[in-house]
Amino acid sequence: MTGPCVMTNEGRIEVGDGLFVRSWPHNRVEISVAREALLKLGNRVFLNQGVRIACTTNITIGDDALLGDECVILDNDYHGVGGPESKSSPVIIEPEVWLATRVIVMRGVTIGRASVIGAGSVVTRSIPPGVFAAGVPARVIKTI
Repeated sequence: MTGPCVMTNEGRIEVGDGLFVRSWPHNRVEISVAREALLKLGNRVFLNQGVRIACTTNITIGDDALLGDECVILDNDYHGVGGPESKSSPVIIEPEVWLATRVIVMRGVTIGRASVIGAGSVVTRSIPPGVFAAGVPARVIKTI
């Protein structure tokens, strides 16, 4: 690990071997795990500077996943619009996934094994394995 991180943990965090976090005082990695929530980080996961993970129920990040600068992963929308209750759904990032710079992954999404998500994308629905997806919202561009 390099540099300071900000972590709030009222739930449970499981970390595999070889986690590497690159964090700087001016662009910290921030992780928040709510009461009764579970955050799982697999083996050899890489979190680059500015990554934000907010886990209120369940987030799983598989082995060899790479999260680029300032990626955001949320399993909850935190509040409803116009009064409805907030909604939570697990997020699963399967092994060997690469999230490029500033990707946002929203609740209820699974990103399939060995997929790549292009910079600045917002992932609002699940992505199959072995593809390149990009855009707002992210969509499959091609098979890798």
